[in-house]
Amino acid sequence: MKKKKMVISQETMDIDFVRKVEALSGTSVRRCFQCGKCSAGCPMATFMEHPPNRVVRLLQLGQWQRILAGRSIWYCASCETCSTRCPNKVHLASIMDALRKLSWDAEGPSKESYVQLANKLFLQNIRTYGRQYEMRLAAVFNVKSGQFLKDLMLGPKLITKGKLKMFHKKNRNMNEIEKIFARIEEMRKKGEAL
Repeated sequence: MKKKKMVISQETMDIDFVRKVEALSGTSVRRCFQCGKCSAGCPMATFMEHPPNRVVRLLQLGQWQRILAGRSIWYCASCETCSTRCPNKVHLASIMDALRKLSWDAEGPSKESYVQLANKLFLQNIRTYGRQYEMRLAAVFNVKSGQFLKDLMLGPKLITKGKLKMFHKKNRNMNEIEKIFARIEEMRKKGEAL
């Protein structure tokens, strides 16, 4: 497979996006001098097309589209091995969190858009019911992802074994749960949370 050449120019470099990542993560990508210790220690690096040090390098070059179009940020386990090993105190786990957040907000060309969809539906269920409602999560996920018949044969088996409930009760503490969501939204507006 032939790799596409990277062209770097004023038009291809988006430093504003890099500043957003730095603001959200609380760490500077410019401090990285590409020693590679983060990638050497990363347990997920073998699954990533852009290992941790390359993610930082692409950010340094303003090539964030390449990162968001790949799977690397979604394979990061947030184990913080990279952050611990970094001699320049670049907190790469926070950078990966910020990139996932910005990818989610941008609804960009991520190869892991199913992950984004599942996250959104999961949080919607928590906000609506105060707990997870697996039947609704699976049904809505399958419809929105275009996989209508994906779990058709599995559902009845889970229902008969009592592992999946057809109907669900709301949590009694819905007011408290709504306060949590409101507090997080307020923190996001102030830039204190992802």
